[in-house]
Amino acid sequence: MSRYWEYPIYLIPHGGGYASMVDPKTEAEDKPSQMLVVYTESEVAIQFMAEFGLNDTPRMLFNDREFSWLLQSLRAPVSEVAFDPSPLGDKVDARWQVAVSELLAEYLTADYSPWNYPVYAVAQGAGFVSIDAAGSDGQPLTVLGLFTSEAKANSYLEAANEPGELCPLTNLDETRTFLTAMTDLIGAVALDPTVESDQRTAKHCFPLDTLLTKYLVREE
Repeated sequence: MSRYWEYPIYLIPHGGGYASMVDPKTEAEDKPSQMLVVYTESEVAIQFMAEFGLNDTPRMLFNDREFSWLLQSLRAPVSEVAFDPSPLGDKVDARWQVAVSELLAEYLTADYSPWNYPVYAVAQGAGFVSIDAAGSDGQPLTVLGLFTSEAKANSYLEAANEPGELCPLTNLDETRTFLTAMTDLIGAVALDPTVESDQRTAKHCFPLDTLLTKYLVREE
């Protein structure tokens, strides 16, 4: 099913939560329902905030997983989402209005990736940035490095004094395909490895099999 938006999308921080507006169709009811305000352009979100004197910055959501978590946390009376309402506050005039339940059921596909996208592998010669380690059985283990930002990847290369080409992986499917193709070459993935005193280390490391069977899968 086609979707109205592309990521990133923008929410308006307000009062410890996010801005919403009354659904005009329920204004006459004792307990009118409200709609979460979502913008697809940062400039319009900022215009909305300026109109209402909100001194903050829009919160960006980058993928279905983040959006799903946010929607699942909503409580009554917020039961709908208004995409791109009028930033002037004079009327709702949303480009698209949809129930939260419909959005979750029909339009969003969440995953369990342990990072936000994109992530970056770094090509070097015939391979990719990796760490030589040992498995629990003492056997040699090659650990692929993945980076959560261009800055962290470039910092690694600078510290290692090595060249490399950043290869972005923009979603779950790309990442799963890439790692599946590496099954015979690596046994684990290190997230944001660093180089200190010529030692290559990482605080977060995932066995490849665990990633492919438990994390890089779609929510059913």
